[in-house]
Amino acid sequence: MIKFTNFNFKYIKSEKLNLNNFNLEIKKGECILFTGNSGCGKTSVLRIINGLAPEYFDGGFNGEARIAHLNIGDSLQQFSKVVGSVFQNPKNQFFHLDSTSELAFSMENLGFPPEKIVERINFLAKTFSAEKLLDRNILELSGGEKQKLAFMASMMLDADIFVLDEITSNLDLQAIKLISEIIEKLKNSGKTIIIAEHRIYYLRDIIDRMYIISNGQIIHSFSNEDLLLFDGTQCRTRQLDLTKVQLLEKSKRIERTDYLKLDNLEYKVNNNKVQHKNQNFSTGKVYAIIGKNGCGKTTFANVLSGFWKFKGDIVLNNKRLNKKELTQNSFQVMQDVNYQLFTNSVEKEIKLGCSNLDKFEEVIKKLKLTNLLYRHPNTLSGGEKQRVAIASALLSNKKILIFDEPTSGLDYSNMLELSKLITEISNNEIIVFVITHDYEFLCSVADEVVHFDINGIKERVAVTEYNKNYILEVMN
Repeated sequence: MIKFTNFNFKYIKSEKLNLNNFNLEIKKGECILFTGNSGCGKTSVLRIINGLAPEYFDGGFNGEARIAHLNIGDSLQQFSKVVGSVFQNPKNQFFHLDSTSELAFSMENLGFPPEKIVERINFLAKTFSAEKLLDRNILELSGGEKQKLAFMASMMLDADIFVLDEITSNLDLQAIKLISEIIEKLKNSGKTIIIAEHRIYYLRDIIDRMYIISNGQIIHSFSNEDLLLFDGTQCRTRQLDLTKVQLLEKSKRIERTDYLKLDNLEYKVNNNKVQHKNQNFSTGKVYAIIGKNGCGKTTFANVLSGFWKFKGDIVLNNKRLNKKELTQNSFQVMQDVNYQLFTNSVEKEIKLGCSNLDKFEEVIKKLKLTNLLYRHPNTLSGGEKQRVAIASALLSNKKILIFDEPTSGLDYSNMLELSKLITEISNNEIIVFVITHDYEFLCSVADEVVHFDINGIKERVAVTEYNKNYILEVMN
């Protein structure tokens, strides 16, 4: 179904080959996983397979790349009938503001009868248990809901090949289980599936082969049998078996109890009133915020950042803050970091609003940004952009730091470095919140887990207690 022979590819603005003497053969009906460090070439392989490169991502190539009956350079219209794509950032593939119109878009473009389009939409909505996603404003969907919608849209034309790029980066446990079931159904129906992922545990029983890529080349290959003995830490990747994930020990930090207080805090999430009557948070801790997609975790972050209307009191170090003062005292690394990249170089971006230049060299070194300082932020991969925004937050000297899905697009090594950096800066002057669905990251960084539902904070537990319950839930 797919064959690369001595294939080389280089983006016009790249200083090195993005795919280097790449050789691979994928049979019809196989499910293949690519993993490896951010920027290693995973996404480039997917862009060749779905025809986006070199048509939309200009570059030079030689060697052979064949996708079904298509060759590199054939029109995107031809590729779209054969390959369905789901990107790391679903916003990049939406054409409408209305969710149902988005689903209908590809079939309408090819002139399908309205009744066939409606039939396909209803079938996919039922398959995904996503009836609530229909007839919604896309801008009002959570990150996970957007990802689910993008997956459904990619299936409208019933393609033969599916390429999935970091599709679970913003999804909760329930949604990931659903996605794994959908992938398994696609595989059982004879579809060929190529996945680029950092979080890989949900694919353990589905994939036929796993490849680790580095510098545009395949450096390790694992068959389905090999995966039974796979240990991610040895290959510097995430774990296939979450029971192997260990809680990392953290150094003792100075706590200032009740440094941040929420008194009768009230705001709305999708016309639903949320209340936090008496919630206090201390410095010297990292609070991991978890909950289902769409329950209001990001809205809570926006309230603390001064971006959202609220009633009640937010008190920081015994001072009541209004919206403007919250903005002055907080820094949020957003789920979609493209919203907060403003300058024409990585160095300028990190230093914009930076008031802690003494630690600049240390932070960029630990986040592996030294060689990217003179690049334009928009030329970076998703994981690299994420690290730029995180560096800005760490150097901002703000009192409330909020990281919304900060490991979206981050590989294992960068995840560990980020957890160390966040732990180091959680001192007696800073409150740190991390919104995450990434269990491995949570185990490495969190001290306390704050569980949200649609009514606000449901419960708060120590990370050790959460660790036990989560593993039981995954095992079941």
